[in-house]
Amino acid sequence: MSSLLPAPSHIEKEVSEKLVSVLQQHFLPPIHVARVYSLAGHLHSLYLVRLSNEAHLVLKCSPKPTTSLPRREHVLLDTEARLLSLLNKNSLPYIPQLLHYDPLGDLLGPSFLIRHHIPGTTLDNIDSQLTSQERKAIGKSLGLLAKRISQNNSDSFGSLGQVAKAAGRKSWREAFLVLFEGVLHDAEDVFINLPYGEIRHQVCRISPALDEILIPRLVVIDFGQPSQVLVDPESKRLCGISGFGTAVWGDAYMAKIFENPSPQVVDGFGSCYSKTQPGSARQLLYSCYRCVHRIVLQYYRKNRDTAAEAEARRQLMTTLAKMATV
Repeated sequence: MSSLLPAPSHIEKEVSEKLVSVLQQHFLPPIHVARVYSLAGHLHSLYLVRLSNEAHLVLKCSPKPTTSLPRREHVLLDTEARLLSLLNKNSLPYIPQLLHYDPLGDLLGPSFLIRHHIPGTTLDNIDSQLTSQERKAIGKSLGLLAKRISQNNSDSFGSLGQVAKAAGRKSWREAFLVLFEGVLHDAEDVFINLPYGEIRHQVCRISPALDEILIPRLVVIDFGQPSQVLVDPESKRLCGISGFGTAVWGDAYMAKIFENPSPQVVDGFGSCYSKTQPGSARQLLYSCYRCVHRIVLQYYRKNRDTAAEAEARRQLMTTLAKMATV
Protein backbone atom coordinates (compact mmCIF):
# COMPACT_ATOMS: atom_id res chain seq x y z
CA MET A 1 0.00 0.00 0.00
CA SER A 2 1.07 3.62 -0.50
CA SER A 3 3.18 5.50 2.02
CA LEU A 4 1.17 6.74 4.98
CA LEU A 5 0.62 10.43 5.65
CA PRO A 6 -1.22 11.61 8.78
CA ALA A 7 -4.54 13.05 7.68
CA PRO A 8 -5.19 16.74 8.42
CA SER A 9 -6.85 17.24 11.81
CA HIS A 10 -10.18 18.36 10.31
CA ILE A 11 -10.38 15.20 8.19
CA GLU A 12 -9.40 13.00 11.12
CA LYS A 13 -12.11 14.62 13.23
CA GLU A 14 -14.71 14.23 10.50
CA VAL A 15 -13.84 10.57 9.93
CA SER A 16 -13.91 9.86 13.67
CA GLU A 17 -17.32 11.48 14.11
CA LYS A 18 -18.88 9.93 11.05
CA LEU A 19 -17.65 6.40 11.76
CA VAL A 20 -19.13 6.21 15.24
CA SER A 21 -22.35 4.51 14.12
CA VAL A 22 -20.48 2.12 11.83
CA LEU A 23 -18.04 1.08 14.56
CA GLN A 24 -20.88 0.50 17.01
CA GLN A 25 -22.32 -2.10 14.65
CA HIS A 26 -19.12 -4.15 14.42
CA PHE A 27 -17.05 -3.49 17.56
CA LEU A 28 -17.76 -3.52 21.26
CA PRO A 29 -17.43 -0.14 23.03
CA PRO A 30 -15.34 1.77 23.87
CA ILE A 31 -13.55 1.13 20.53
CA HIS A 32 -12.89 4.42 18.74
CA VAL A 33 -10.74 5.88 15.97
CA ALA A 34 -7.17 6.40 17.19
CA ARG A 35 -5.56 7.78 14.03
CA VAL A 36 -6.37 8.41 10.38
CA TYR A 37 -3.79 8.28 7.60
CA SER A 38 -4.20 9.50 4.04
CA LEU A 39 -3.05 7.22 1.24
CA ALA A 40 -1.95 9.36 -1.68
CA GLY A 41 -1.68 8.36 -5.32
CA HIS A 42 -5.06 6.66 -5.70
CA LEU A 43 -8.06 7.39 -7.90
CA HIS A 44 -10.35 7.18 -4.87
CA SER A 45 -9.89 9.10 -1.64
CA LEU A 46 -8.31 6.41 0.50
CA TYR A 47 -7.67 6.41 4.25
CA LEU A 48 -6.15 3.89 6.64
CA VAL A 49 -8.01 4.07 9.95
CA ARG A 50 -6.30 2.76 13.09
CA LEU A 51 -8.68 1.90 15.90
CA SER A 52 -7.98 2.01 19.62
CA ASN A 53 -7.76 -1.82 19.69
CA GLU A 54 -4.99 -1.66 17.02
CA ALA A 55 -7.28 -3.04 14.31
CA HIS A 56 -6.93 -1.30 10.95
CA LEU A 57 -9.69 -0.43 8.50
CA VAL A 58 -9.65 1.02 5.00
CA LEU A 59 -12.04 3.86 4.19
CA LYS A 60 -12.52 4.27 0.45
CA CYS A 61 -14.53 7.20 -0.93
CA SER A 62 -15.69 7.86 -4.47
CA PRO A 63 -13.53 10.19 -6.61
CA LYS A 64 -14.22 13.91 -6.58
CA PRO A 65 -17.14 14.95 -8.84
CA THR A 66 -14.73 16.95 -11.01
CA THR A 67 -12.58 13.89 -11.76
CA SER A 68 -12.83 12.75 -15.39
CA LEU A 69 -13.49 9.02 -15.45
CA PRO A 70 -13.82 6.31 -18.11
CA ARG A 71 -17.25 4.66 -18.11
CA ARG A 72 -16.20 1.56 -16.19
CA GLU A 73 -14.66 3.58 -13.35
CA HIS A 74 -17.96 5.24 -12.46
CA VAL A 75 -19.03 1.95 -10.87
CA LEU A 76 -15.72 0.77 -9.39
CA LEU A 77 -16.77 1.38 -5.79
CA ASP A 78 -20.19 -0.19 -6.24
CA THR A 79 -18.65 -3.21 -7.99
CA GLU A 80 -16.08 -3.65 -5.22
CA ALA A 81 -18.79 -3.58 -2.56
CA ARG A 82 -20.93 -6.11 -4.45
CA LEU A 83 -17.95 -8.41 -5.01
CA LEU A 84 -16.76 -8.32 -1.40
CA SER A 85 -20.29 -8.96 -0.19
CA LEU A 86 -20.47 -12.05 -2.41
CA LEU A 87 -17.05 -13.41 -1.52
CA ASN A 88 -17.40 -12.74 2.22
CA LYS A 89 -20.36 -15.15 2.25
CA ASN A 90 -17.98 -17.90 1.10
CA SER A 91 -15.27 -17.01 3.65
CA LEU A 92 -12.57 -16.95 0.98
CA PRO A 93 -8.97 -16.46 2.13
CA TYR A 94 -7.03 -13.32 1.12
CA ILE A 95 -10.28 -11.32 0.74
CA PRO A 96 -10.90 -8.41 3.17
CA GLN A 97 -14.15 -8.29 5.10
CA LEU A 98 -16.58 -5.59 3.97
CA LEU A 99 -17.98 -3.76 6.99
CA HIS A 100 -20.12 -1.07 5.41
CA TYR A 101 -21.08 0.36 2.03
CA ASP A 102 -22.96 3.61 1.59
CA PRO A 103 -23.87 4.11 -2.09
CA LEU A 104 -25.62 7.42 -1.44
CA GLY A 105 -22.97 9.03 0.70
CA ASP A 106 -25.26 9.99 3.53
CA LEU A 107 -22.48 9.74 6.11
CA LEU A 108 -19.25 11.01 4.62
CA GLY A 109 -20.39 13.12 1.71
CA PRO A 110 -19.47 10.96 -1.30
CA SER A 111 -20.34 7.28 -1.53
CA PHE A 112 -17.87 5.14 0.39
CA LEU A 113 -17.08 1.71 1.75
CA ILE A 114 -15.25 0.47 4.82
CA ARG A 115 -13.39 -2.83 4.85
CA HIS A 116 -10.73 -4.54 6.90
CA HIS A 117 -7.13 -3.73 5.99
CA ILE A 118 -4.84 -6.52 4.77
CA PRO A 119 -1.20 -5.59 5.45
CA GLY A 120 1.38 -6.67 2.92
CA THR A 121 3.78 -5.63 0.18
CA THR A 122 2.72 -5.63 -3.46
CA LEU A 123 4.19 -8.38 -5.60
CA ASP A 124 5.83 -5.93 -8.00
CA ASN A 125 7.74 -4.36 -5.09
CA ILE A 126 8.91 -7.60 -3.49
CA ASP A 127 9.38 -9.82 -6.54
CA SER A 128 13.17 -9.32 -6.71
CA GLN A 129 13.46 -10.66 -3.15
CA LEU A 130 11.57 -13.89 -3.84
CA THR A 131 13.10 -17.27 -4.56
CA SER A 132 11.86 -19.45 -7.42
CA GLN A 133 10.00 -21.68 -4.96
CA GLU A 134 8.33 -18.71 -3.29
CA ARG A 135 7.11 -17.41 -6.67
CA LYS A 136 5.75 -20.85 -7.53
CA ALA A 137 3.90 -21.06 -4.21
CA ILE A 138 2.35 -17.62 -4.75
CA GLY A 139 1.34 -18.62 -8.28
CA LYS A 140 -0.39 -21.77 -7.06
CA SER A 141 -2.19 -19.83 -4.32
CA LEU A 142 -3.42 -17.31 -6.90
CA GLY A 143 -4.63 -20.12 -9.14
CA LEU A 144 -6.53 -21.68 -6.25
CA LEU A 145 -8.10 -18.33 -5.35
CA ALA A 146 -9.09 -17.64 -8.97
CA LYS A 147 -10.82 -21.02 -9.02
CA ARG A 148 -12.69 -20.32 -5.77
CA ILE A 149 -13.86 -16.96 -7.10
CA SER A 150 -15.01 -18.50 -10.41
CA GLN A 151 -17.15 -21.06 -8.58
CA ASN A 152 -19.68 -18.25 -8.09
CA ASN A 153 -22.01 -18.17 -11.09
CA SER A 154 -25.03 -16.22 -12.27
CA ASP A 155 -27.90 -16.56 -14.73
CA SER A 156 -26.70 -13.76 -17.03
CA PHE A 157 -23.53 -12.01 -18.20
CA GLY A 158 -22.32 -8.46 -17.61
CA SER A 159 -21.39 -6.09 -14.81
CA LEU A 160 -22.31 -7.00 -11.24
CA GLY A 161 -24.64 -4.01 -11.06
CA GLN A 162 -26.44 -4.84 -14.30
CA VAL A 163 -26.96 -8.48 -13.38
CA ALA A 164 -28.20 -7.55 -9.89
CA LYS A 165 -30.84 -5.35 -11.56
CA ALA A 166 -31.87 -8.16 -13.96
CA ALA A 167 -30.33 -6.20 -16.84
CA GLY A 168 -27.58 -8.68 -17.73
CA ARG A 169 -26.91 -10.14 -21.18
CA LYS A 170 -27.88 -13.61 -22.40
CA SER A 171 -24.50 -14.35 -23.99
CA TRP A 172 -20.90 -13.65 -23.06
CA ARG A 173 -20.25 -12.45 -26.61
CA GLU A 174 -22.89 -9.74 -26.26
CA ALA A 175 -21.70 -8.69 -22.80
CA PHE A 176 -18.04 -8.56 -23.84
CA LEU A 177 -18.77 -6.50 -26.97
CA VAL A 178 -20.71 -4.00 -24.85
CA LEU A 179 -17.78 -3.82 -22.42
CA PHE A 180 -15.27 -3.32 -25.24
CA GLU A 181 -17.40 -0.69 -27.00
CA GLY A 182 -17.52 1.25 -23.75
CA VAL A 183 -13.71 1.44 -23.66
CA LEU A 184 -13.57 2.46 -27.33
CA HIS A 185 -16.13 5.20 -26.69
CA ASP A 186 -13.98 6.39 -23.77
CA ALA A 187 -11.08 6.67 -26.21
CA GLU A 188 -13.15 8.49 -28.82
CA ASP A 189 -14.47 10.93 -26.21
CA VAL A 190 -10.95 12.27 -25.60
CA PHE A 191 -9.78 11.93 -29.21
CA ILE A 192 -7.17 9.21 -28.69
CA ASN A 193 -5.42 8.18 -31.88
CA LEU A 194 -6.19 4.45 -32.32
CA PRO A 195 -6.90 2.15 -35.29
CA TYR A 196 -10.60 2.00 -34.39
CA GLY A 197 -11.70 0.41 -37.66
CA GLU A 198 -9.18 -2.43 -37.43
CA ILE A 199 -9.91 -3.02 -33.74
CA ARG A 200 -13.67 -3.23 -34.28
CA HIS A 201 -13.24 -5.42 -37.38
CA GLN A 202 -10.98 -7.97 -35.70
CA VAL A 203 -12.97 -8.05 -32.47
CA CYS A 204 -16.27 -8.56 -34.30
CA ARG A 205 -14.76 -11.21 -36.61
CA ILE A 206 -13.31 -13.32 -33.80
CA SER A 207 -16.07 -12.74 -31.24
CA PRO A 208 -17.98 -15.99 -32.08
CA ALA A 209 -15.25 -17.75 -30.06
CA LEU A 210 -16.88 -16.22 -26.97
CA ASP A 211 -20.02 -18.29 -27.53
CA GLU A 212 -18.19 -21.26 -26.04
CA ILE A 213 -18.68 -19.65 -22.62
CA LEU A 214 -22.12 -20.76 -21.47
CA ILE A 215 -22.00 -20.23 -17.70
CA PRO A 216 -21.58 -16.67 -16.34
CA ARG A 217 -18.78 -17.00 -13.78
CA LEU A 218 -17.44 -14.38 -11.40
CA VAL A 219 -14.12 -13.03 -12.64
CA VAL A 220 -11.96 -10.09 -11.55
CA ILE A 221 -10.48 -8.78 -14.81
CA ASP A 222 -7.33 -7.36 -13.18
CA PHE A 223 -6.80 -10.43 -10.97
CA GLY A 224 -3.11 -11.30 -10.84
CA GLN A 225 -1.83 -7.82 -11.69
CA PRO A 226 1.42 -7.66 -9.63
CA SER A 227 0.53 -4.23 -8.23
CA GLN A 228 -2.68 -5.74 -6.82
CA VAL A 229 -1.22 -8.91 -5.29
CA LEU A 230 -0.20 -8.59 -1.62
CA VAL A 231 2.64 -10.68 -0.19
CA ASP A 232 3.64 -11.08 3.46
CA PRO A 233 7.18 -9.59 3.62
CA GLU A 234 8.20 -12.08 6.33
CA SER A 235 6.80 -15.41 5.14
CA LYS A 236 6.91 -14.43 1.42
CA ARG A 237 3.46 -15.96 0.99
CA LEU A 238 0.31 -14.58 -0.58
CA CYS A 239 -1.68 -12.61 2.00
CA GLY A 240 -4.26 -10.68 -0.03
CA ILE A 241 -5.40 -9.10 -3.28
CA SER A 242 -6.97 -5.80 -4.32
CA GLY A 243 -8.51 -4.37 -7.50
CA PHE A 244 -11.99 -5.72 -6.80
CA GLY A 245 -13.74 -3.04 -8.86
CA THR A 246 -13.02 -4.81 -12.17
CA ALA A 247 -15.25 -7.83 -11.48
CA VAL A 248 -17.85 -9.02 -14.01
CA TRP A 249 -19.98 -12.08 -14.65
CA GLY A 250 -18.22 -13.66 -17.61
CA ASP A 251 -15.35 -15.97 -18.54
CA ALA A 252 -13.05 -17.00 -15.69
CA TYR A 253 -10.13 -16.98 -18.14
CA MET A 254 -10.47 -13.23 -18.74
CA ALA A 255 -8.54 -12.66 -15.50
CA LYS A 256 -5.18 -10.99 -16.13
CA ILE A 257 -3.39 -13.94 -14.57
CA PHE A 258 -4.42 -16.18 -17.49
CA GLU A 259 -2.85 -13.92 -20.12
CA ASN A 260 0.35 -15.91 -19.78
CA PRO A 261 -0.17 -18.27 -16.83
CA SER A 262 2.63 -20.16 -15.13
CA PRO A 263 2.28 -23.94 -14.66
CA GLN A 264 1.69 -23.28 -10.96
CA VAL A 265 -1.25 -20.95 -11.68
CA VAL A 266 -2.82 -23.53 -13.99
CA ASP A 267 -2.17 -26.28 -11.43
CA GLY A 268 -3.78 -24.21 -8.69
CA PHE A 269 -6.79 -23.43 -10.84
CA GLY A 270 -7.32 -27.15 -11.15
CA SER A 271 -8.36 -27.55 -14.77
CA CYS A 272 -6.49 -27.70 -18.04
CA TYR A 273 -5.81 -24.26 -19.41
CA SER A 274 -7.49 -24.17 -22.81
CA LYS A 275 -5.12 -24.31 -25.77
CA THR A 276 -7.91 -24.96 -28.26
CA GLN A 277 -8.47 -22.55 -31.13
CA PRO A 278 -11.50 -20.87 -29.47
CA GLY A 279 -9.51 -20.56 -26.24
CA SER A 280 -6.60 -18.90 -28.02
CA ALA A 281 -8.97 -16.57 -29.86
CA ARG A 282 -10.64 -15.55 -26.62
CA GLN A 283 -7.28 -14.71 -25.05
CA LEU A 284 -6.48 -12.48 -28.04
CA LEU A 285 -9.78 -10.67 -27.54
CA TYR A 286 -9.06 -10.19 -23.84
CA SER A 287 -5.50 -9.04 -24.56
CA CYS A 288 -6.79 -6.51 -27.10
CA TYR A 289 -9.27 -5.19 -24.53
CA ARG A 290 -6.58 -4.82 -21.87
CA CYS A 291 -4.23 -2.99 -24.25
CA VAL A 292 -6.88 -0.48 -25.29
CA HIS A 293 -7.95 0.01 -21.67
CA ARG A 294 -4.36 0.69 -20.54
CA ILE A 295 -3.94 3.27 -23.29
CA VAL A 296 -7.24 4.96 -22.43
CA LEU A 297 -6.37 5.23 -18.73
CA GLN A 298 -3.30 7.33 -19.53
CA TYR A 299 -5.55 10.03 -21.00
CA TYR A 300 -7.81 10.10 -17.95
CA ARG A 301 -5.01 10.42 -15.39
CA LYS A 302 -3.26 13.58 -14.20
CA ASN A 303 0.20 12.06 -14.53
CA ARG A 304 0.31 10.47 -17.96
CA ASP A 305 2.91 7.69 -18.26
CA THR A 306 4.13 7.93 -21.86
CA ALA A 307 6.38 4.87 -21.50
CA ALA A 308 3.46 2.73 -20.29
CA GLU A 309 1.30 4.07 -23.11
CA ALA A 310 3.98 3.28 -25.70
CA GLU A 311 4.31 -0.28 -24.37
CA ALA A 312 0.52 -0.76 -24.44
CA ARG A 313 0.40 0.52 -28.02
CA ARG A 314 3.17 -1.88 -29.03
CA GLN A 315 1.31 -4.78 -27.44
CA LEU A 316 -1.92 -3.68 -29.12
CA MET A 317 -0.35 -3.77 -32.59
CA THR A 318 1.20 -7.18 -31.86
CA THR A 319 -2.16 -8.50 -30.69
CA LEU A 320 -4.00 -7.13 -33.73
CA ALA A 321 -1.45 -8.79 -36.01
CA LYS A 322 -2.06 -12.13 -34.26
CA MET A 323 -5.83 -11.65 -34.48
CA ALA A 324 -5.55 -11.15 -38.23
CA THR A 325 -4.12 -14.67 -38.58
CA VAL A 326 -6.92 -16.41 -36.65
